[in-house]
Amino acid sequence: MPPWETIEEAPEGDYSVFSVRRQRVRSPTSGQTADFHVIDAPDWVNVVPVTSGGEVVCVRQYRPGTDEVTLEIPGGMIDAGERPVEAARRELLEETGCTADPFVS
Repeated sequence: MPPWETIEEAPEGDYSVFSVRRQRVRSPTSGQTADFHVIDAPDWVNVVPVTSGGEVVCVRQYRPGTDEVTLEIPGGMIDAGERPVEAARRELLEETGCTADPFVS
């Protein structure tokens, strides 16, 4: 199937962790147009820290979208120029105060 043609694109919002843009595209087969919202987000890491006792370390985070505190594994954005494993180590330390050795990626 040939790709759809983007005929118009406009930013819709720029937020701390991602941006949103609207794309109007045309179907290569029918010629019909449709609007899509595209979320652009930076690369991200998640860490599954397991203690020597086999327990997974989690963090509690408030999430405004659900208006709830959730239980999650640590994670966050990869900074510019940062390797994913470096970001994972940094996020683990920032969110839990823990380090890991060995660190398996």
